[in-house]
Amino acid sequence: MIINISDVWAAAVNDHATFLEQAIEDGLAKLGSSIVEGQVAKFIAENRRIIVYGQSAELADCIQSFLTAFSGPLLRACAVEKMKLVFDYSSFSEKSARAWTAYDLCSRARYKVCCYCHMIETGTCLPDEEIKGYRPPIDHYYGKADYPFLALSLYNFIPCCEKCNGPQMKGQIDFSVTPHLNPLLDEESIDFSLGPIAAAADKLAEFASLTLPKDQYKLEVSAVKNLNSSSASIKTFQLRHRYGTYSERAYYLAKRVRGLASRRRFHDDELDFKIELEEHLEFKPDEYKGVPYGKARVCVARQFGRDLLP
Repeated sequence: MIINISDVWAAAVNDHATFLEQAIEDGLAKLGSSIVEGQVAKFIAENRRIIVYGQSAELADCIQSFLTAFSGPLLRACAVEKMKLVFDYSSFSEKSARAWTAYDLCSRARYKVCCYCHMIETGTCLPDEEIKGYRPPIDHYYGKADYPFLALSLYNFIPCCEKCNGPQMKGQIDFSVTPHLNPLLDEESIDFSLGPIAAAADKLAEFASLTLPKDQYKLEVSAVKNLNSSSASIKTFQLRHRYGTYSERAYYLAKRVRGLASRRRFHDDELDFKIELEEHLEFKPDEYKGVPYGKARVCVARQFGRDLLP
């Protein structure tokens, strides 16, 4: 996770809760009268508030309640299959004429860039008679196969890109067992900096003045807080290698930013217009979450223009 998106679903909370309450009612009606189905219905009743309205931190508590209520592997497997009847993500994720689908939800997302890698745009286009429509994948932070009672929970939904959600990266990793940064909960704990490659490590003066050839610079990814989860996220989403390909663009941004303060003073004194940092970043610094590579660009701008950003 590069950016925190705790408010990504702010515009969808009420509509999704209404949908999920009805989905639970419809799903419970599908259950029979067996002992396992009775236990499933009891578990849902006791945890319904968290399932429908629970914030990210509460979902982990719900998982512990599930593991306690269904302690044996056979009982748990049976419960999982029954819960899949109640919490039908496949139906929700499909294109349809229903009042609330994954397409409607994603159209309300505040951010349109993958929060795990912050490289790829994740916009949504609602389908109609002329347009097939598209939406980003929705990752279940806690996997729906293992925890189907959270398959429709809003604060278990992470809009992301296909690469991060695919088998080459997250795949089947259980984040409840191997903690990673949660974009809906954790503070941003991964930073970027432009550094020299190993062969140029002793040329610090040339590095600082940006006079080394561009291929002597690399964009570095570092865990600065919450180290275990941050390091796991860096590894799982292969961020160091993926951001390495952005090194050249980061170098040119650093070159533009480094002299900005002096150029700004000149233009303020001699001309009638101002040069702003956002002209080089291509966005306002506080809007970095909505732009691919936005966090990396702000970090590089801060590194080489310390008087331009707090």
